[in-house]
Amino acid sequence: MKKVLYIGWIGYKNLGDELMYDLFKEYTNKLGDTYQVDFANIEYRYLKNVSPGSYDLIVLGGGSILGGYKHYVHPFVIDFLHNCLALGKKIMIWGTGIDWLPKNDIGRLNSNKEIYVPVTNHLLSKIEHVFKKSVWAGVRGPLTLKVLEQYGVDKHAFISGDPAFLLDHQSGAQADPLLPDSRLTTHEKIVGVNWGTSYNYIYGQNESLVEDELAAALNHLLEKGYLIYLYSVWKTDLAPIEQLYSKLIKKENVIFDKVLRRQNELMRIIKNFTFTINLKLHANFISLGADVPFIALGYRFKVFDFIQSIHLENCIIGTDEKSIGSKIIGKEAMIVQNKHDILAKINHYKDLYRNKIKEPFENGLYI
Repeated sequence: MKKVLYIGWIGYKNLGDELMYDLFKEYTNKLGDTYQVDFANIEYRYLKNVSPGSYDLIVLGGGSILGGYKHYVHPFVIDFLHNCLALGKKIMIWGTGIDWLPKNDIGRLNSNKEIYVPVTNHLLSKIEHVFKKSVWAGVRGPLTLKVLEQYGVDKHAFISGDPAFLLDHQSGAQADPLLPDSRLTTHEKIVGVNWGTSYNYIYGQNESLVEDELAAALNHLLEKGYLIYLYSVWKTDLAPIEQLYSKLIKKENVIFDKVLRRQNELMRIIKNFTFTINLKLHANFISLGADVPFIALGYRFKVFDFIQSIHLENCIIGTDEKSIGSKIIGKEAMIVQNKHDILAKINHYKDLYRNKIKEPFENGLYI
């Protein structure tokens, strides 16, 4: 039996993190019944109690788990992986990303300028060793890679794309979901909207303002004849969506879906939509998996990392920008006019990253 430990932000029923673990298990299961996958939560209070001794491979899974709040690259994550190597264990970095950097660092990274990385030489040495000795070291996007390069990781990591590029509405359960409203398959113009909260830890630090701007844009779209489908990817986000719903006119054309649905079910609902607007990162991937264009609300570094990985910078609006509502309306017109070209670009990068993120499974996870 080949034993694999998958590390992620698992156990909180946040759909983005859970779906990446689901995808890892799905592809591991295709390798046969000689593989066993367990998981561990990335938080220190859990990971400190995990013994890697019985595992053949330790996987740093998808999500923004390489770093954390106040740590672009978190010392305890590197220490854990470094200790696994010291025990003679194989490690793999599977589409992991970095988050929490200030907005102005994005511009500096794109200009190939240095950013402030508070780190000791001892930790720098460990980071380089972890990436050099990984059997496979793919990271989510170009911004994550540029941060790592400033930590001295240059030749030992590459852009694999987020594991959620494996999402495909054609796979999984083929039965149509029980729809909250029959119009979701018949209405001519539908926009899916994912809203929620990050407790004001967003660019601009003002979720209320973004919510008001979003509500204004949605009211404009309602006047244009759109049907609006509000949905969540995490239970904590239901209250903010309820608040957004209260600000919308023409509620007869607004569907507030309070059911927390799995990824395949959501993709099969969304597949006929005109476009989506999303706060949470992996809501964009669900739209992408359903072959539906999206407007990403760039609330933190990770969303820009994803957008740059597919070169769709015209499909993101930073939550610190002015006139967000007007910009959403402008991007709706752009998407309708250029939908074919946008989908062609999306499908190009979906194919590219799907092939990349599947490589470890095509090589038996290197064990």
